Amino acid sequence: MKNNGIVSKRTNKRDAGSFLLFVFLLPYVCACLWGHVGEEADRLKENDTEEKYLVEASVEWGTWELPLEEYLAYRLCLVLPEDCEAETRKAQAVLLRTELAALYAEQRETRVTVDGDGLAQFYTNAAVSEEILKKSRQAVKGTDGEILTYRGDPIRASYFRVSNGSTRDAGDEDCPYLSAVPCAQDQEAPDYHSVVRVERERYIEKLQGILEGDFEEQALWEEGKFSFDGTGYMTGVSYMGKDGKVERIDGETFRHLFGLSSASFELDREEDQAVFRVKGVGHGFGMSQYAAERRAKNGENYREILASFFFQTELANFE
Repeated sequence: MKNNGIVSKRTNKRDAGSFLLFVFLLPYVCACLWGHVGEEADRLKENDTEEKYLVEASVEWGTWELPLEEYLAYRLCLVLPEDCEAETRKAQAVLLRTELAALYAEQRETRVTVDGDGLAQFYTNAAVSEEILKKSRQAVKGTDGEILTYRGDPIRASYFRVSNGSTRDAGDEDCPYLSAVPCAQDQEAPDYHSVVRVERERYIEKLQGILEGDFEEQALWEEGKFSFDGTGYMTGVSYMGKDGKVERIDGETFRHLFGLSSASFELDREEDQAVFRVKGVGHGFGMSQYAAERRAKNGENYREILASFFFQTELANFE
């Protein structure tokens, strides 16, 4: 019994020493263990957020599935010039994210399919500047899930390259934020002016190909009634057929029919040619990228840039 008591006593001393050592080291163990656990939790949380919304991009070799934010970085590289300002990239990133937010909401899905035109080059990084891709990723991260909303819903996030000197008023009760914004600086853009010439025969042939009725060639050549909005963009043209019925072609359809960079133009007929003198590049609604770039160079941040083009809108987090 005595020996057992001595052994028992020694055992208690070791246990006590081990306990004290454990107590002494406990804070360090917890800091290391919980610190790593916290880092891992943050990483998993970040990945979970990133993977929550997916984009299926249709490319020439099939369908490429991408996390939302990664898709946005690639898309930014395609829609903006490489040398644009960081704040311009951020403004554009918000608009691209807003487009997708509206699509997710419309389809009530967390996975949407888009046209992946141009995206295939990013799959192998074969023809992509790593520097530009890095800047695009920074713009996406710098706007951190932000979208532009009107009365709580994602807006119609329109943008284009260069205006004719003003953006367009949508004249839509659902989109009051798409109002005309003066952009005099756009007149200094290198691609502000362009001229397109179309032979008379080709001009008539293209119109006949899109109109359903039977029309006199001379009526198509000379008698179209063109209408323009208050900022100088064509809204449509009407032609009267042989049976007296009138058909109308809207402005965007007409300008694409003849390869015009914008629906803001003057039309002259010189001998056997239709001559279009065009101003601007794009449809004219929303944000002019060229004007946004000029604003960024003048010190405006992306929030100020967006507010100047989209009235009565608010930035919100997309969840």
